Amino acid sequence: MSTEPHRSLRYVDDITRDDVLALEAFIYSQLRPVQDAAGETGDTFCALRSLEILVCDSAGLLLALLDRGGRGQEERSTMLREWNRLRTTASWWEYRDGYDIGRWNRLEHVDAAAEAQHDAEIARIQAAAGDT
Repeated sequence: MSTEPHRSLRYVDDITRDDVLALEAFIYSQLRPVQDAAGETGDTFCALRSLEILVCDSAGLLLALLDRGGRGQEERSTMLREWNRLRTTASWWEYRDGYDIGRWNRLEHVDAAAEAQHDAEIARIQAAAGDT
């Protein structure tokens, strides 16, 4: 696990190109030894190639949205989904050197406003449940 002090990711706006590239590279570094052992045929090879394609697609979409400055609601929701997809894929190796457990968090909200809106809705629901 990385010991470098980094500010933890909390919202979509916290994600940087470096985060995406590092997470993608980390996943590939975990796949390579298995690919080398599996060779270039068989079910293991096919499964690993399929996973590699999904990782590449998610990272590529995230990078494209970051490059475009994608800050519309739909773009930010897509970034949230793709970041969490990559992070969840990598989390199976979170005990390995190179996994930045302090930074690569699962994101729940696109920004502070969305978090506040969610919290207010939960409070409203809990208050309503207490009234019944």
